[in-house]
Amino acid sequence: MFYALFTAIVAVALAASLAVVRFFDPAVYKILLRTLGQDLADAWRRYISFAILVAGISGGVRPWNLEQYLPPSAGKGSTQLEITGARWLLELWNALTETLRSIALVMLLFFLCSMMAYVIARSLELRRSRELPVDAGQQDAEQD
Repeated sequence: MFYALFTAIVAVALAASLAVVRFFDPAVYKILLRTLGQDLADAWRRYISFAILVAGISGGVRPWNLEQYLPPSAGKGSTQLEITGARWLLELWNALTETLRSIALVMLLFFLCSMMAYVIARSLELRRSRELPVDAGQQDAEQD
């Protein structure tokens, strides 16, 4: 029964991670296109998708919490918890919420970094546009 629970938890974490990757893929790609350009956007898109999958699965599958369902080692006084339907539901719910929480942290970090990159790129564009007319005016004055 333990192996079935573990497999179900991995399946829930994987399915939730894949759903989030599919949901956020267009937005992530647009942000990467804007900040990095076409060449780097494709590679970074794959990396972000991989990071979401890894964070989701590692956050949702918590083997140290599942140890309570294993038989105790010799010489230990703890008892093994029984895997009931209620515990299945609770463990699967915890796997789903922990998966989404881990992914939310990764996405928050990605969007914060993307926002900072956008602000920096935009400020550089504005600075260049202000300096360009001044330089053109100076060149016209020097030619006269």
